[in-house]
Amino acid sequence: MPISQQSLEEILVRDNSEYRELHHKHRSYEEKLEKLTSRNFLSDEEKFEATTLKKQKLAIKDRMAEIVKKHAAHPDGGGH
Repeated sequence: MPISQQSLEEILVRDNSEYRELHHKHRSYEEKLEKLTSRNFLSDEEKFEATTLKKQKLAIKDRMAEIVKKHAAHPDGGGH
């Protein structure tokens, strides 16, 4: 029986140190971005920071997706 995407992600957060670190960074960047975008006005520096955070989040999300794909293809860890 195939494992769901959400279940696989939960397992990776628990068992894969790289994935867990990426997940933590992604959440941290998301929180920072939410604080910035909740403001009515952003300085040029804050706009640049928001853009940088979005790019970092996307790069992390892409890497997390690679890890999920790898583990979905080799759930027994044979893909290492």
